[in-house]
Amino acid sequence: MVSTVGGVRPDPGRVIGVVGACGGAGASVVAACVAHGLRRGGERATLVDLDAHAPGADLLLGSDGGRGARWPDLVEARGEVDGIGVVAALPRWGAVPVLSGTATGAPPHDDVVLGVCRGLVRAGETLVLDLPRPGAWGTATLRGGVSSPAAGTAVRTLLAACDTALLVVPLTLPATVGAQPVRDALREAGVPDVRLVVRGPAPGAVDQDDVSAALGLPVAAAVDRDAGLTRAIERGEGPAVSRRTTLGRFATDVAAAL
Repeated sequence: MVSTVGGVRPDPGRVIGVVGACGGAGASVVAACVAHGLRRGGERATLVDLDAHAPGADLLLGSDGGRGARWPDLVEARGEVDGIGVVAALPRWGAVPVLSGTATGAPPHDDVVLGVCRGLVRAGETLVLDLPRPGAWGTATLRGGVSSPAAGTAVRTLLAACDTALLVVPLTLPATVGAQPVRDALREAGVPDVRLVVRGPAPGAVDQDDVSAALGLPVAAAVDRDAGLTRAIERGEGPAVSRRTTLGRFATDVAAAL
């Protein structure tokens, strides 16, 4: 399927969304690994941070000190945006261009989000969208509680353009139950292909077959706990994704599944 974003039919860019079943599901790490796995496999992919209430993908990836454009730098990017120019201006996490929010900047407005994403897709980039949870899909709020006509409604437009959405579900009963309304929201938004990424460990009796059966969705890939991830993020190093690491193997597996 070829994605359509605002009437633009890209070739060969795709749109892939990643969202967590619950807070702390690890969706941002999964999104980063998806983009990394696709790039490593030869597909041009850009990680796009759309979670306006998070501190920014930069902080997670350890690239917050690097030079390059973030969402607050693209406030004039409306209309026919030069996607190739945007990619060239972005900071990188390894080989992956990253379009991140910031801890202090305001969320980008809808027309900026859609203009930039159209431009990237038109330039042949596959977008890997790090999505907020469904409550933020229709509205957006500036930090401090001030309402803004920002990137909330743009998310719905991008969801309707998604080829695939990955729903990240920890292997627990509460996460599985919490995934059900997220699954329904993805379907309501028009995503044609919703798959699961199940995240271990499984502290109880829930396994990936149980989660798949409960949600009626196929498992695209499974990822085990990376014992060193939290410490690596706190040291500013970001996730370790070499081929020998837990997340590196997952990145290869999920990219192949897509």
